[in-house]
Amino acid sequence: MERKVGQPKLKSALAYTFVIFIFSYFLYDANAWQGIRLFAIVLDVILIGIVIPGIAYCQVMWKVDKNKLYYTYHYSFIDKIMGFYQFLWHRKHVYQMMLNLDQIDYIKVTYQKVNRAPFGTYGYDLLFVVNMYDGSTYTFESLVTRDRETFCQAVEYLKNHGIQFKDSLKILDYLNTGGYLSYYLEKLEADQDD
Repeated sequence: MERKVGQPKLKSALAYTFVIFIFSYFLYDANAWQGIRLFAIVLDVILIGIVIPGIAYCQVMWKVDKNKLYYTYHYSFIDKIMGFYQFLWHRKHVYQMMLNLDQIDYIKVTYQKVNRAPFGTYGYDLLFVVNMYDGSTYTFESLVTRDRETFCQAVEYLKNHGIQFKDSLKILDYLNTGGYLSYYLEKLEADQDD
């Protein structure tokens, strides 16, 4: 049995791309000025080659089974595109990081304040800092905001398999209440500043 948090958003990517394809078709058909057809064709190539993979893989994805913790990280747009095409060619999701559960000492739960450009506001990413018995650490973003229930189930699955969580800020407890995590983390930060 395994628990998976996050998945490729292929339906959303195809829906957004379909709308832009329709716009591109009208540009191509209108032939309003010289070169518009070439522009429409280039737009279609960019949609197929770059936009669909970028939108489909813009979400955090990790899973855990009885032996390993798998994580996918896409730090650049090129990583997203490569991950998408690997998914198409292999017909299964390719995870970049695999950690044996029996080598994990504990997982520290923390957060990071992140600038959310272009809006000019700050948001918060929930982080897992995985500490191994050999002294190495691995840090990754862990929460998929839309699917909190599967996240909580995956955390419980890890706990049931002997993984300890060090959560001094009580973030995991707050996630089970159903409240907005960003408000809780803002309050924590305000309390620390006082």
